[in-house]
Amino acid sequence: MDAELSQIDIALLDFLENKYNVKKESLLYTYAKTLLQRLWQGSICIPVNEKIEDSGAVGFFVKGSDTIPATPLIYDGENLYIQRYFVYQHMILKKMGLLQKNHNLNIITGGPGTGKTTSLGETLAAKLKDNPDLKILLAAPTGKAAFRMNETLKKFNNLEAKTIHRLLGTIHLSANFRHTNANPLDANIIVIDECSMVDLPMMAKLLDAVPDINCHLYLLGDKNQLASVEAGSVFADICRKFENDDTVYKKRNVNFRTQDSPGIIELSDQILNNTIEDFNNKNVKHSEHFSFEELFDCYNGLLKAVDEKDALNKLKVFQILCAIKKGRNGTENINRELSYRAGKAQAKFTPIIITENNYEQNLFNGDVGVKDDDKAYFLNGTEVKIFPLLTLPGHDDAFAITIHKSQGSEYDRVAVMYPDTEQEDDGQTILTRELLYTAITRARKECIIYGNRDILLNSCKREIYRASGIK
Repeated sequence: MDAELSQIDIALLDFLENKYNVKKESLLYTYAKTLLQRLWQGSICIPVNEKIEDSGAVGFFVKGSDTIPATPLIYDGENLYIQRYFVYQHMILKKMGLLQKNHNLNIITGGPGTGKTTSLGETLAAKLKDNPDLKILLAAPTGKAAFRMNETLKKFNNLEAKTIHRLLGTIHLSANFRHTNANPLDANIIVIDECSMVDLPMMAKLLDAVPDINCHLYLLGDKNQLASVEAGSVFADICRKFENDDTVYKKRNVNFRTQDSPGIIELSDQILNNTIEDFNNKNVKHSEHFSFEELFDCYNGLLKAVDEKDALNKLKVFQILCAIKKGRNGTENINRELSYRAGKAQAKFTPIIITENNYEQNLFNGDVGVKDDDKAYFLNGTEVKIFPLLTLPGHDDAFAITIHKSQGSEYDRVAVMYPDTEQEDDGQTILTRELLYTAITRARKECIIYGNRDILLNSCKREIYRASGIK
């Protein structure tokens, strides 16, 4: 089943037909339509093995060149692209090649608990000892991920991890940033955590702002996690490209959590290798059915918090993670039911999640906090930020959040909610091994999986595929 086209996609196809005389019955029109559909499914290009007709709509890129044709479509001899996405990919490949040549590129990947950020902290400490004047910048894709980065590297009191948006400097009502190749970041070392969450356009703009010389870039992440919501699986592609260069690529395999939660590590490995037989072990429990009362009881500590700081700390204890938003096992239904129960219980604090960025308030999509009757509270390091509820940007209840929204976070206990039927989004099955792997590895101590066993097993057999030319 193909993804539906948006009005913008349809307008582009009409533009190709009217401006370049690309007829609906032509092979190029079919390719262009397929490309737009695949973009919605996460791919940034489609492979084309047949001869592309020269209608003026397609620019033919010569490999090794810096000249990108000013045409709606680009063909590089292997793949067909929308021009904008080809430009982003070209920016990434060019800057990475330069950083590699200058021995300034460092990629560190590994599962949760393998000490990616901690080991980097040791590297930074050694470099600062040799040169205390080093300029170091830290960033992550979301506020939550930046907060966790700060917690891990808290011994560096003068360093603060920011969101990538804040690092690059947002421009009001613009998709561009203040820092670019013409105005690069002022740093000797730049560290980006949770890189699997970074999409193609953001990675291109980030790399564009990295100085060409005298600056080491460290990219950290778990290449097996879910890719970004937008097009591309950039970090996984970058890892594949450099995995045989041990001067650039480091994979951390030893898990330091195995003593506390060996079952979670064991199950995550089985999911990645599709060797799972039983979802139950020392730290993981599986059930086909759940009760709202049972889920509500898991939030007992938060609901009885004595003040906002106590409530915010309780957010780390338990979280419900859903594969989907709709249906009985989705975020909307679970949040509605648990919010109703919290109201009846006269709970002082309930969890909320921000759903849109507000740069003036320094609140970002995915930030989680708590609210009472008229105020909302969020942690900024150890400081509690307070906002009147009426001034908040878009937000939802957060007893249950999607697995995508949970990336960059960890909790003592997690309940994973899988639907009872297979699910598709834009014609593509969304229940994949990356989704399940990401969900269970959010748990530090215990994970409960609710869902049909056959659907869970089928999920482990599916791997996300997103076509790109980063190789």
